[in-house]
Amino acid sequence: MDKLGVNLPLLLSQLVNFALLAFVLNVLLYQPILKALRTRTERIRESLENAEKVKQQLARVDADYDAKLGEARREAQAILGQATERARVQEQELLTTARANIERMEMEARAKVEQDRQQSLRGLQTQLAGLVTQTASTVIGKELQGKGHDDLINQSIEQLGRLN
Repeated sequence: MDKLGVNLPLLLSQLVNFALLAFVLNVLLYQPILKALRTRTERIRESLENAEKVKQQLARVDADYDAKLGEARREAQAILGQATERARVQEQELLTTARANIERMEMEARAKVEQDRQQSLRGLQTQLAGLVTQTASTVIGKELQGKGHDDLINQSIEQLGRLN
């Protein structure tokens, strides 16, 4: 191989040196770097899995929040509907009570007016009876005395006119 310009002992020593260097580099550099890369890859994969889990949990929490918010809105609508219904019922009760009170007051007022009218009529009848009696006694007394009968009737009519 000398003819080719290759020195065999030098070539073998370089091959041994290269193999030794490759072994040392493999043990000291390549394996630790691969191990670090695998560790880093594993951490990244775990981080991605954790991020996915967090994302799923966040989605569940968001869905729960939306469900609870919807339920709260439905409950609020139900409560509002119940309150509106109660207010309407109370309004009807108050209107019914007010109408009953008004009718009762009207009936009492009518009864009072009727009672006052009856009392006034009795008073007028008493006064009229007194006037008739007075007139009759005066007429009878005047008849016996003479011609003042027309004056007496006119005077009685005037007194009755003043009473009305």
